[in-house]
Amino acid sequence: MTDAGIDVPATTASGQLVVRTWNEGYLRGGSFDPDTQPAFLRQVLSEGRSLGYPRTRYIGSTEWAADDPEVMRKLVAYEAEVDALVRNQPDVLICTYDLSRHSARAIADVLGVHTAAVVGGVVRTSGQTERESPRERLLTAASKLFHGMGIQAAGVDAIIAEAGVAKATFYRHFPAKDDLVVAWLRDPRTRWFDRVRAEAEARGTDPADVLPRLFDEVAAWLEAEGYRGCAYLNVGVEITDPAHPARAVVTEYLQEIEDYLAGLLAAARYRDPRRLATQMQALLAGTISLAVARRSGANARAAREAALAVLEGAERA
Repeated sequence: MTDAGIDVPATTASGQLVVRTWNEGYLRGGSFDPDTQPAFLRQVLSEGRSLGYPRTRYIGSTEWAADDPEVMRKLVAYEAEVDALVRNQPDVLICTYDLSRHSARAIADVLGVHTAAVVGGVVRTSGQTERESPRERLLTAASKLFHGMGIQAAGVDAIIAEAGVAKATFYRHFPAKDDLVVAWLRDPRTRWFDRVRAEAEARGTDPADVLPRLFDEVAAWLEAEGYRGCAYLNVGVEITDPAHPARAVVTEYLQEIEDYLAGLLAAARYRDPRRLATQMQALLAGTISLAVARRSGANARAAREAALAVLEGAERA
């Protein structure tokens, strides 16, 4: 990079250039975890925006991955999630593979989940912009049936039929139904708060202004989705087994929302932002539940007024 005219010390000091080892990226904790890696990626992308950079170019080298069927299955599932995550984002993500280190089958699976690839210096599209991959069709089918029937009632055969794939294709992507449930919960299309948050931030003038706007955006999201409700709250009610892997994902996502609210409140200089964040989240959850029951987002206005009343009575630094 220095030879190309880039001031490496300066760009590193400003945060414009960040170089991480595999143990600081893909292999945190000593091994690759496809369940926690998306959260790490979202954190990296948000760090760039917090420094004032409108978008991030993220290049990940996968030479660490052995051409092992189980490792590659996890990596391909992660790559599919990443592709969906950044599809409507300004960021550019590039995953690099050494063709001499992986089998043709492994490379074909990777290419199958991306909209485009550069091979031999030539950009090749996979046609995914016009059609969903089998994995995405399974997630789309799962979303429809899980919302309509519930997780327990939606069987594997029904999901396969809805997706229009072979049974072997299902089990190639998801060894068990529980794996599909977890993947559905981690799918960017299921993570509704990401969209609500982005809309509220785009319309808010400062952190204190973003908070009440969240209630307006929740009402708009519920109406647009046909009052299907929050997948995480629904799963939390339906799946009571604490050992079910979906429970951990639900807990993680709800905590992520609370942390975001606490960060907003802290930025707005409210004292005890954590306590206020739990109150705001309770109001948001109540808004969602009543909207689903009444098929109307009208109660969001009352929740918004309650949130403003709580904030007006709270102390600020």
